[in-house]
Amino acid sequence: MKYHIDDSEECATEHIKKIVLGTGKTYYVYNDEDPIALVEINSYGYFTDAIVFGDYVIIGNYYEGIYVISLSDYSVRNIKIKGYFGYFEIDKDVLYVLGCENIVAFDRDLEWLWESEYLAVDGVVCNGIEDNTMMISCEMDPPGGWIKRKISLTDGKIMG
Repeated sequence: MKYHIDDSEECATEHIKKIVLGTGKTYYVYNDEDPIALVEINSYGYFTDAIVFGDYVIIGNYYEGIYVISLSDYSVRNIKIKGYFGYFEIDKDVLYVLGCENIVAFDRDLEWLWESEYLAVDGVVCNGIEDNTMMISCEMDPPGGWIKRKISLTDGKIMG
């Protein structure tokens, strides 16, 4: 099965699973070309993203954190992120959730691996990954007070 998500086109919804977590933004989940689920979330207009990671749909939604939706039984789990959700990064079967203040890492089964210490006041952005290191920018003095750091992808500790 090859799952994917689309938020730009509408499809017939009478025979697919509907998951309503809010109102305003809709994602359609497909198995190859066949729609299998509709997920509706609150719309904030920014800091919202949806990805497929293994057999899960993960939706990051600003202050709501991330929603983990199992594609096997459609169960939903909400995981709060300190501050707000920012971005997803994936490397070597690990999902990294970058937020307002820090980074959280999850394994392929969406089990919590580690949470970094406090990294930023208003946003963490990945600039690249090399070996077991993530190069990041951290906003420490908004607006525009960005500093560069490196963290270990093994345990989330600041390396420099």
